Amino acid sequence: MIDPTDFAAPFGGLPVPESLRKLLRFQDEIGDGNYSAALTLTQDGHDGLRRGWSADPAFLSRLIPFARATASGSFYALWNPDPSQPPMPDRWPVVAFGDEGGEWIVARDVRELLRVSTCDVEPRIDFDRIHYFRSEHHYRKSERLDAYIGWLRGQLQLAPVDDPDPILEAAQREWQDAFERWIEPFLQG
Repeated sequence: MIDPTDFAAPFGGLPVPESLRKLLRFQDEIGDGNYSAALTLTQDGHDGLRRGWSADPAFLSRLIPFARATASGSFYALWNPDPSQPPMPDRWPVVAFGDEGGEWIVARDVRELLRVSTCDVEPRIDFDRIHYFRSEHHYRKSERLDAYIGWLRGQLQLAPVDDPDPILEAAQREWQDAFERWIEPFLQG
């Protein structure tokens, strides 16, 4: 169970997206790690970014880690693409950071990520791409996936997806180039 105050800490006083606050309550009710293999909310803060990418305050100030993407340590973060605008984390793109490297925009906002997570597989995050591939021979449905899909429909009016690629492609078309330009100086150091 994650304390809502601890979950909100990485937001540093910015508003936590309503869909994430609701998902946190849902996750606490049914247990983490059993509703989607692609998503589990965490309270890890910026530690993964500091250790694997950069401890530069300018880097950390524009990213808010909020969920685990894989059991091996990949995670999702919200990216503030324009700090000159009023901070609205619920409208920021979502980035997946791979545990062995690779940084990819996966959704234009949290609500799109929630739809992507209904594919119920961990993303494969490489240096050249990210994809959510479900092998019919090895796939084992998450125990509470049906409850999660029902909750998304009922609480957030979101439909599940069988194929997350159109969401990833649209998000990357809109944000990947800008994100890469922004992150490159931090990765060179």
